[in-house]
Amino acid sequence: MSTADLLRLIAAGDRAAFTRLYADTRPDLTRYAAAMLGGDADAASDVVDEAFLSLWREAGAYRGEGSADGWIRRIVRNKAVDWLRSRRERPTSDAETQRHAALADETDSPEASTEKAQAARRLRAALERLSPSHREVVWLCYFEERSVAEIAVIAGCPENTVKTRLFHARKLLRTELEAG
Repeated sequence: MSTADLLRLIAAGDRAAFTRLYADTRPDLTRYAAAMLGGDADAASDVVDEAFLSLWREAGAYRGEGSADGWIRRIVRNKAVDWLRSRRERPTSDAETQRHAALADETDSPEASTEKAQAARRLRAALERLSPSHREVVWLCYFEERSVAEIAVIAGCPENTVKTRLFHARKLLRTELEAG
C-alpha cells in the first residue's frame, strides 16, 4: 500500500494505517530530523513524534498533489525548524560529539581507529556549524542520495536554491575541514 493510500485511510480515522505508516517511516524520518538538529537523536525523536501527531490531525490536508513522502518530510522539517528556533541552536557538548562519532572498523589498527574517530569528529563539528538549511540539503543529497528535484520539494524551495545551498555548504565544509 502506498504512502498516499495510507494517508487517505488515516484521514478517515484508520488507526491501523497510522500505526503502519509510523512503523514504516519513523526510522528514516528520525535520521533526517537528527541531521537537521545537529545529531541530537533525542530531540529528533521528539520532533518526529510531534510531526506524526500533526499528521494524525491533518492527514486530510494531503490532496494527492506531489509526493506523499515529501509531504510528510515537510511536516517533519517544519517541526525541526520550530525546534531549532525555540532552542536558538544551542551548541552541542563534547560528549555529544563523541557519541555521534563513526564507529571504527574492528580490523583497523588503533592508530587508524583514532584517525577515523578524529576525522568523524571534525566532520560532525563542521556539519553542526552549517546553518539548518545547509545541513538539510547536505543530508538529503549525500546521506539519503536524493536528487535536487526531490530536495527542492522537501525543502519547499526552487531547485536553483538547492543547488546554491549545496554549493555554499560544500565550500563552507571544505574551509572548515582544511582549517581543522
